[in-house]
Amino acid sequence: MLTKKQILILFLISSERGIKGISSLMKLFGRADFPSNISSNLDELLKNKLITVFENFDNGTAKNYKISESGRNFLIANFNDSEIIEFVGNMDEPKLILEITKAYINKKNDR
Repeated sequence: MLTKKQILILFLISSERGIKGISSLMKLFGRADFPSNISSNLDELLKNKLITVFENFDNGTAKNYKISESGRNFLIANFNDSEIIEFVGNMDEPKLILEITKAYINKKNDR
């Protein structure tokens, strides 16, 4: 089972015009909930085949991610808007990530 943080990361990657790059994720979570441990959370999502790497840096390390079909199915079955909003609200500095998460949730629910 994934943690709420991993589910949130998966959701942000999956969203239309989502946050797909490791650098953007590290900055966003680093400001909101230090230490963010983004790499280990992304590794878990990769291990479970919920995301894939679709672009690498010149040195071969992962730069950008996209959600897999398994990841979409996981979110359909396990994503709870209010639980994620509550989780984000409990971070150290949640303002920016909360605004972004709410905007993506609203966009998802308008479909």
